[in-house]
Amino acid sequence: MDLEPRQHVPVITPASHSRRDFLGLSGAAGLATAALFAPTFARAVSERTDAPIRDTPARRATNVIFMVSDGMSFGTLTLAEIVRRTRDNRGTHWPALWQRDGSRRCVMRTASANSLVTDSAAASSAWGTGVHINNDAVNFTPDRLTPVPILVQAKQNGKATGLVTTTRVTHATPAGFVANCPSRALEDEIAKQIAERNVDVVLGGGLKHFPAALRSRLDGTSVVLASDALAAAAPNAPLLGLFADSHLPYDCDRGAKDPSLAELTKIALARLETRPNGFVLQIEGGRVDHAAHANDAGSLVHDQLAFDDALGVVLAWLDKRDDTLLVVTTDHGNANPGLTLYGPESFRFVERLGRTRHSFEWLFEQLATKLGYDDPVDNSKFRNEDRIPSLVQQATGISLLPDEITAFTLALRGKQTALFRPMSSPACVLGQCLANHLGVAFMSPNHTADFVELTALGPGSEMIPPFVDNTALHDVIVKSIDLAPARAI
Repeated sequence: MDLEPRQHVPVITPASHSRRDFLGLSGAAGLATAALFAPTFARAVSERTDAPIRDTPARRATNVIFMVSDGMSFGTLTLAEIVRRTRDNRGTHWPALWQRDGSRRCVMRTASANSLVTDSAAASSAWGTGVHINNDAVNFTPDRLTPVPILVQAKQNGKATGLVTTTRVTHATPAGFVANCPSRALEDEIAKQIAERNVDVVLGGGLKHFPAALRSRLDGTSVVLASDALAAAAPNAPLLGLFADSHLPYDCDRGAKDPSLAELTKIALARLETRPNGFVLQIEGGRVDHAAHANDAGSLVHDQLAFDDALGVVLAWLDKRDDTLLVVTTDHGNANPGLTLYGPESFRFVERLGRTRHSFEWLFEQLATKLGYDDPVDNSKFRNEDRIPSLVQQATGISLLPDEITAFTLALRGKQTALFRPMSSPACVLGQCLANHLGVAFMSPNHTADFVELTALGPGSEMIPPFVDNTALHDVIVKSIDLAPARAI
């Protein structure tokens, strides 16, 4: 596909045969299928209608902070703003950022190399290397080349690097900034690459992918497995903080010892701001995406607000300096939620959203089952329907009607109740039932092809045109901090 000429072209090296064998790579069928549709994708993805970025920024930055609310449809941003104004009598930081002098807004295209609907791995890889990647791959091209990721290039240029997320630190979005893997599912391998590529600050979940044997090889790194131990970490040493075996809890499920994204952001900035050559830091609100997959409106809003709180921390930090490029965006839309019922009742719907106590994930665990958006679940023998009314009320404050309880029970037993088959999953059916009480409807449990919001501030932001392809953000980072071309790894 046609990519515009770049001043700094990412180094792209062939993946070794031994490495492919080790990773169990076998992509011939997928590549053949993609080839059938190559002309279509070439027209849809590669025919550039957006303006090119400027050759050089007006002024160089020292640092880059790249913030991602994963899976944030524009309706999610809207709901968070409405809830915060209704519940807390103030607005959110993201729309307020649009009013700042020098801020720049644009619309970003999100398609991957082989799909108009991207996944997070391909989307983050587009930012990480400036190259369109197939869904599921992490900086691993369709012809099996491995572009050097942006954090590795930054490290080669003497910059410090960081990853902060509410998901596993080995998940698709953080991986796109640092790793090269044929599949995002190879998280043990991604963990090894995070360690080998010397990321200075890594904070989030994913302990299960960092076994003791791997952690023991991190000489000089402070490894912290509980938030109350963070204060004791060596201040000038690399920091690996893993606070959950898998993802961190949803914000509405978070306990006293579970760190918030805002708290982790403060820690990362405090440790990176002392680096004399600057830094590149990715911050991800990853569970926004998970809540959208689950059609869980309450958790969606709470995690978007938690992301916005982290943005508030960054903006307060930026108020004291003018040497940092901030990019705030999402990798793709997800499920397209929106407040969609009319009248005065809409105000009560928003109040209920703000009072959500627990996520669908918590609810399903109490029902002795699990959500199915990550793995197939066999609920054909589900027999806990007597607990549904009280648990839903405990989680959401809503009393389901008898027909809603019946519909949810049937879905839990594997019955297809929606003509659009993806909406027959138990979580989606529960989301539809709660839409009667919350006014928030979803179109699917999947990502969307929508263009998405991007806001930037600081040196280099002026290079971003009003409509941009996701791959162009890589050049913006490289040029804003004047990185020398990457060396092969």
